[in-house]
Amino acid sequence: MPAPLNLSKEQTEKMVLMGIGVFVFVMVLFQFVMVPSLRKLGELNTEIGRLRENLKKSQALITNKAQMENRLAVLQQKLKDYKTALPPYSDMPNILQNISNIASETKVKIIKIEPLKAEQQPAAVPGAVKPQGKPEPGKAGLLYTEIPIKIEARGGYHALGEFIGEIEASKNIMAIGDLEIDASPDDMFSHNARLLIVAYVLREEMPAK
Repeated sequence: MPAPLNLSKEQTEKMVLMGIGVFVFVMVLFQFVMVPSLRKLGELNTEIGRLRENLKKSQALITNKAQMENRLAVLQQKLKDYKTALPPYSDMPNILQNISNIASETKVKIIKIEPLKAEQQPAAVPGAVKPQGKPEPGKAGLLYTEIPIKIEARGGYHALGEFIGEIEASKNIMAIGDLEIDASPDDMFSHNARLLIVAYVLREEMPAK
């Protein structure tokens, strides 16, 4: 055990004063250096918390925006498909071209193609296909008008059958309203056919009479 220091009264007072001086220096250092730093640290902590919250909100908005854009793209595609299925009357040239393209693909030769006025359409043939989910003519809420298209064509049984199938499966809603085939016993690839194809267009797009 070390021997206790024998300090004079004067030395003791000096030690006490030095201790007080060190304590005062530490307190001053704490007040002028540490306190501002701690205050700044607290402000930064608060700011970081606010920025994190804003970041979460921004990420949520970005996610919602992406979902909304995807939803909008789906709805736009559906609207495009509906417009293709039930086009305006002004698209009749495109409908006729579509029929011609189908005939070319199925090796059917079109001799004559003639759109008729709606009122010239003959009585409905039993078994003729109507667009599913559409109201019957004359009922309220009818959105479409039937445009009969008279066609004279030539081709074999297989080609004509494929042509009819492609017409009824077309993106433009069409149906076979009537069909007559004059079979040729000498050439199975040269039968004469007369078809009535019914194309459906938006009623409000019909020209004023």
